[in-house]
Amino acid sequence: MQNPLSVFGRLNRRKNAAMQHRDLSRQSMAWEPHIHAFASVPDKEQMALPRDGTADQFSMSGIRVGIKDVIDVAGLPTRNGSEAYRDAPPADQDAPVVAALRNAGASIIGKTTTTEFAFTDATNCRNPYDINRTPGGSSSGSGAAVAAGMVDLALGTQTAGSLIRPASYCGAVGLKPTYGLLPTIGVTPLALSFDTVGLIARSIEIATRGFAAMTCGAGTVTETKDVSAYSGLLQSAAQVDPETLQAFHEGSRRLGEIASMFESGELTVPVNDIVTSHRNVMNFEAFRAHGHLLRDDTVRLLRPKFSAGLRLGGNVSPDEYDFASICLADTRREFWERFGNFDIIITLAVPDGAPLIGETTGFQDWLTVWTVFGGPLISLPWGLDSLGRPKSVMLAGRPNEDWRLLHVAEKLQKLAPVMPGPQLPSI
Repeated sequence: MQNPLSVFGRLNRRKNAAMQHRDLSRQSMAWEPHIHAFASVPDKEQMALPRDGTADQFSMSGIRVGIKDVIDVAGLPTRNGSEAYRDAPPADQDAPVVAALRNAGASIIGKTTTTEFAFTDATNCRNPYDINRTPGGSSSGSGAAVAAGMVDLALGTQTAGSLIRPASYCGAVGLKPTYGLLPTIGVTPLALSFDTVGLIARSIEIATRGFAAMTCGAGTVTETKDVSAYSGLLQSAAQVDPETLQAFHEGSRRLGEIASMFESGELTVPVNDIVTSHRNVMNFEAFRAHGHLLRDDTVRLLRPKFSAGLRLGGNVSPDEYDFASICLADTRREFWERFGNFDIIITLAVPDGAPLIGETTGFQDWLTVWTVFGGPLISLPWGLDSLGRPKSVMLAGRPNEDWRLLHVAEKLQKLAPVMPGPQLPSI
């Protein structure tokens, strides 16, 4: 005989999901014309309901989730932000990362805006804190939707700087896990050597719940009292905005209060060389995955930077690709040999706040380097600058030390400035 309590539970979840859909609809009507955060949202009849949740510590019940439109969601098309895929059929099933969230009780709200194939062509998406500015990165809709309160959490991807950047620019928490930790099945590839699924959330607590659901808590460690930390910036031609630098120094000071051992200095790594090698590998692998789109009947549908990247990738020889891959692996190993005795490194993901709408999705060279290093990254909001743009600091951890990084980020979040929400623009 069926347990009547589980029947009532499903009915309540159905009712809650419908209420959440109505709430989103109201917020969407208010925010969406201004920020264009969603690529597709199912109507009430199409909306996929959450499934029975898992154990309490992994529960996502009541959490509204958006999914970047390079990740499969059952019943919705994956258009990859591209006109070449405008007629894509609905996906047959959820990507495993989506299924894990749904199985934990999350409400999958819809697909968020992405740049074309998660490359660098700017979208029409806007930053809720200033609709004249970019939300940044290719996971632009995920950052904007979380910042505007349309969802509590959104999935994104990072191949260079595509997830942490919109989190930083939009005043949200961003988590890029260790490379390879979360499956990329059902995720449209850009460059498999770097593609990483991550999340943007309203808080560390929500990010932790989402990460736990997607990993089933694998690798969870108990909190440790002794934390060694390092504070430093990558060196490049980028000029750091004074207010952003102030946030970094304040965040470093606060982290020093938490850490049992704390040091500071420069992070002397060959940024330009890493960026060049990364682009060779990324473009080569992008061409291998999507070079067929350069044929005459589809190339006209592609955005200029993506099509140019594919052409550049087609001109990278296998020997050049292998050399670049070896250089990156050597640099990654050398970095962790030097800094691997630190649990946490605090730094900046970007040198200033979100730029004005234009041809750029924001500065990404520093994040390219950190993506190559392969460890987990967390962007933590750190108040607003005098232009009303969100500031942030970034925490980096050793590969496979994601849980330790989350524990420290939770402590640091309590010491961060209060983060005011964005104001809905007047019509």
